[in-house]
Amino acid sequence: MEGRENVQHDNLKNEPFWKGFYTMTAVLGLVLLAFEVLIYRQTIINAYIPISIMLVIGSVTFYFNRQHYKKTYLLTGNFFPFIQNLISWGSLSCYIFMATNYYLADKKTTEYKFSIKEKNSMSGPKGHSDERQPLVTIDYFSFEKKLVFRYVDTDKVNRADSVTVVVRKGGLGFDILDNYNYRHP
Repeated sequence: MEGRENVQHDNLKNEPFWKGFYTMTAVLGLVLLAFEVLIYRQTIINAYIPISIMLVIGSVTFYFNRQHYKKTYLLTGNFFPFIQNLISWGSLSCYIFMATNYYLADKKTTEYKFSIKEKNSMSGPKGHSDERQPLVTIDYFSFEKKLVFRYVDTDKVNRADSVTVVVRKGGLGFDILDNYNYRHP
């Protein structure tokens, strides 16, 4: 029993610092993930790209960081260290990628008109989930993109047959939705 206490004592040398560090990076990762989702909705990009970035960076940092994380929290499994690295470093790297593309976009805009392939709706924001927001799907140069409109525009979107999309070229080459609106026949 005395040997176990010495091992725990050695592991706890900087425990408050590292536990705080891991907590703060996880919180930061979750906040940046929320911002990344907002940027994703304005970016014309395949979802596999940001997901792959999160998984690759999260897996690489997990490989190098898992032993330290397990010693800090006295864990034996790999689930929590993997999730922590995925949320912290995967989300951070994905946000940096998406934000670089978004904030370094060209100022020059281009306008396109697309037919609406499909109409649907999604639940509204928290507290207004019964106010379903209209959702249209367009074929953006062989890429399926969903555009979300405001609840108050539901009737107008339901009557629309096409949308006008204004885009800018992103800093990393992925188009950014600058503006979009419905068009009536």
